[in-house]
Amino acid sequence: MTGDQVFTFLVCVACGLAGGVVYDVFWMVGKLLPARWVRVLCDLLFCFLFGGLFLFVSVMMDLGTVRFYSLLGCLLGLFLYLKSFHKIVAFFCEKVYNRRNPIHREHRRWKTRATRKAK
Repeated sequence: MTGDQVFTFLVCVACGLAGGVVYDVFWMVGKLLPARWVRVLCDLLFCFLFGGLFLFVSVMMDLGTVRFYSLLGCLLGLFLYLKSFHKIVAFFCEKVYNRRNPIHREHRRWKTRATRKAK
């Protein structure tokens, strides 16, 4: 591998890491709105945005033609993100959800009691 190929591979790994951040945004939307069609829409939007991100980086960095190792670097960066930072984000999202859920239930319980007393 020449120096240009190593640089291209590292740029594509960074592009994959950025794609992981985009994935987390759509993953959180899918968690907040758990309908199946929302998750499918989020997955499709992620695929289009990730492809657009890769194309944008390729054009801006003048990477030339798309090679197998550039696609492999992009997928490797996404895989590294999902196996590292995504777990941290998922952990904190679960904490926020678990804190919000009992508060939401208590609010509903209070609202139900108030409507019963009003009748």
